[in-house]
This record gives sequence, C-alpha cells and structure tokens, in this order.
Amino acid sequence: MIEGDSMPLEIHNDMSVRVYVELKKDSWQFGMYPLCITTTDNVSEYIMSSESVVEGEIPQIEYNHQLQIMNTDDSIALVASTSGQPIVLYNDFIISNRNQKEIMVNQVYSDKDTLKVVITKYAIDNRFQFRTENSNSISYTIAYRAKEKAMTELRGEPADLYKKLPAYVYILDKTYPGSHIRMHKSPENEFLYLFVALYAFIKGFDCCRPIVVVDGSHLKQEYTGTFVSARTLDGAGNILPLAYGVIDSENDKSWSWFFQRFREAYGVRDNMCIVSDRHESIIKAVCRIYPNVPHLACIWHLWKNVYNRYRKSHEVLSGVYYKLAKAYAQNDFDMLMEKVEKEDIRVKEYLELAGREKWARLYCPVNRAWTLTSNIAESINAAFLSTRELPIYDFLEEVRLMYGRWNCTNRQNGSYTFTTLGKKIQEFLSINEHKSTRMRLQNVPNGWDTLPPSLGCS
Repeated sequence: MIEGDSMPLEIHNDMSVRVYVELKKDSWQFGMYPLCITTTDNVSEYIMSSESVVEGEIPQIEYNHQLQIMNTDDSIALVASTSGQPIVLYNDFIISNRNQKEIMVNQVYSDKDTLKVVITKYAIDNRFQFRTENSNSISYTIAYRAKEKAMTELRGEPADLYKKLPAYVYILDKTYPGSHIRMHKSPENEFLYLFVALYAFIKGFDCCRPIVVVDGSHLKQEYTGTFVSARTLDGAGNILPLAYGVIDSENDKSWSWFFQRFREAYGVRDNMCIVSDRHESIIKAVCRIYPNVPHLACIWHLWKNVYNRYRKSHEVLSGVYYKLAKAYAQNDFDMLMEKVEKEDIRVKEYLELAGREKWARLYCPVNRAWTLTSNIAESINAAFLSTRELPIYDFLEEVRLMYGRWNCTNRQNGSYTFTTLGKKIQEFLSINEHKSTRMRLQNVPNGWDTLPPSLGCS
C-alpha cells in the first residue's frame, strides 16, 4: 500500500532486494515506498568484452543509463520513476560475500582479500588477466629523503643553524641579565659545549635544599650530541631547573666542563650533594670539581644494576632493598640487611661494595631528604622526548620556553598558597598529624615510646 507522494525505492541488484526484504521485516514503514520493476533479458544494454580488457586494469562496465545492474540469469533490473528522485541503497553497503558475481564501479568491499577473491573468480569466468598494484609504491628511502627535504625547507640546514648560536647566546644574555651563559668552541671554530643558567634559576636555588640532580640524554638530530641538565626540588615539591646545556658526548672532559661552569654560577653550599646514576664520567667530574661535595647514587639505577647481575633474587629482594635504602633507624636497617644476606649473599656484597653512604639514607653524610632517585631528571628527559629531534637552535628555544612555562605556573600556584609550607608538604604533615592522634604511649626503661614507633614516613 502506497501512502502520499512517497518517492520510489530504487534497487539495483539482487543483493539490494535481499536488503530491502530484511529492512522491511524490521520496519513496516518501508512498505510505503513504491517499487517500479522492469525485467529484461537484453544483454546488449551493456558492453564488455574480454578483448577490450587491458592487462593490469580492472575492467569497467558500460551500461545504458536506464539499467543499473549487470547481466545475470536471475537479476532484476529496476528503473527510476519519472516522478521524484529515487532512493539509492547499494552505495551504503559494504560487500563481504566472496561469491559476489557482479562487479561495478565504486563498489566497496570489506577487505582486500575479499576483493581479490571476487575479481579472480570474475577474471576466470570472463577469461582475462589482471594485475594488482600496491597503493603505496614509494620505498622507505624515497619517503625518508622526501621528509628530510621538507624539514630542511621548513627549518633550514642543520649546519647553518649552528651559525646562529653566537647571536642566540648574546640575545639570551641581554634578555636575562645576571644569567651565566657560556659557549665553548674547538680550535677549528666548531661548536663543542653550551651552558645556560638563567638568573631566575640562580636566585631560586637560594631558597631550595642544596641537592642537585644531574643527568644526560642523547639528541636525535643530524649532528647528535647530548643534552645535559641540573635540577632540584623547590619548597613546594616542584621541579626547579638549575642549568642546562649541550655537550658532544658524556665523557670526562665534557662533564668536567659542565660542572666547572655550574660551580661558577652557583658556588658551593653547606650540606650540598649531587645525585645521579653511576656514570663514571659524572663521578670523576664531581670528585674533581667538587672534592668536598658527596656524590650520591640513584637507588633505582643501582637496583637496576643488581637486577642485571642477579636476576633470580630480583623479585624477592626488590621490596626489601627499597625499604633498606629508605630506613631511618639502625635496627630496621640491620634487620633488612640480614634478609638480603639470607636470600643472596652476592647482592649484599655488591651493595656494600657500592658504599652504604651512596644509597642508604641512614648512612648518607648529608640530608638528601626525599631525593633518593633521579626521577626528576628522567621526567625532564621524557618531556623533551620529541623535542630532541629538532635542530640545535630550535631545540634550545623549546627548552627555554618549556622551563619558562613551568616556572610561571609554579609561581602562580605559589601566589595562591596561604599556608606556611607548600601544598604537598602541608598535606603530608596533616596526614601524619592525624595518624599521631591515634598512637599510644608505653613506659620503657629509658623513657617513653610510641606504638607504633613510626609515623609512616618514607
């Protein structure tokens, strides 16, 4: 039954008929659309011959504008009505049937394998050959060279950007008066090292604990190099950059140059310490430039070395080791060390050889507070992961901008703080205060003690 002036529903092939029937089962409203059906057995309405097919090309079918189907024995031809525009269904469906008999222009298949099977069967039936060509025929080498050429057009030649560094250092020094910026060249007038300590970093360090964390990460630009930086934690627990720069590689000479410039900018403070991984060049440079400043090891990197040497004991002793490094009391330290010795004596010997004062909080000659690892250095390296692919000039500018954004955000957050201590420290003390209200006192021979004895500090 036809209602109103509904436009006719145009169906082009038997698949569309089956779709129409299924849709009609789900919704009775499809019955309002009229169907104008005309059957035909005339095969001359379309033209396709095996001789006209060129090898390597997919055959295209030419057909009369009134017919919308291929010629098959059981096909039904539907023509458009003269009133209104037909509703076309077949363009919205994806073919997944590998026994598809009809091939038309603009057909969409679910995957390449289905299309290949259908066209192969069709080629056998109609006796012609075809060839499949990959849509992406560009080799990796050509694509890489095209990318490099485009990047060069956008950013310029990497070698030419090094010529801009003297002017960049000059402008940086004029923009931030009081900064300590140094660049070192080779006798052949080639770039070697760069050190940048902005005035805001230098002044900020006066209000922080004298704990310096240093680390390096490799640059991925054409002329490589290593990005080195020093940072610390401010009173609010945020990362404060102290200095950054670029050196040729992590060797004794380059790290010594970096620490020499760092000492010129920051000097030596009481109870100062330097934390890093166990890189030999860093240890040598610290001993040479800061003979009275202890070098402390990152406990994570130290345990990573233990894992590489003694894999069987890693899972059992991992938790014990971190408790051992964070222990405050001598009794707790001795008890945990006994567990390590019982599990694997080799691990204990390795830790003893590394030096307890290097990794154990209890034996540390200075107060290293919470800075037991070099995580703040690793965090900065992760933040510059994609930036390290930029040429030297663009990379240094991105570092400056990112450090500027961090300092601006930290300063803004600090202006909204109305407690004596920073937000993180204040929350930590509030939690410990709440825990302390539930502790009980017990009488011991030498005085009073609390139960439990620890506030849960780590």
